Amino acid sequence: MSPPTTASRSAAALTGVLGACQLWSASGGTHASMTAAVLAPLTLFAAFALARRNCLEARLASVLAVTAPLLLTILSISIGLPGQSRHPFGAAALVGLLVPFAVLVAVDADRRRRTRRVGSAVLSAGSPYAR
Repeated sequence: MSPPTTASRSAAALTGVLGACQLWSASGGTHASMTAAVLAPLTLFAAFALARRNCLEARLASVLAVTAPLLLTILSISIGLPGQSRHPFGAAALVGLLVPFAVLVAVDADRRRRTRRVGSAVLSAGSPYAR
């Protein structure tokens, strides 16, 4: 577990926003969605875990929780979901693309910041990996 960074806090907040949007969609926003009803609790749990502990498992859960709606949104606006026609590109599709993408960017920024903090190990001249 590493200490939280600004990027990990923003990833947790954005994951929570995505979970709230999914909860609104599942409760009958514009179109009631069973996929959103399944993903909303998982996304909110991932946001809570990421906010509470900034560990690998919490980051993995949040990445998986935001990748599913991102891929489903891309599929629905490009060729349509199975058994449905193509959905129009509107405000809901824009939110469904931007928020998960922003979470992925924030998680990656957190990863880059943590690896910069740790730095690389200094190799001795006799090490087989030294060049």
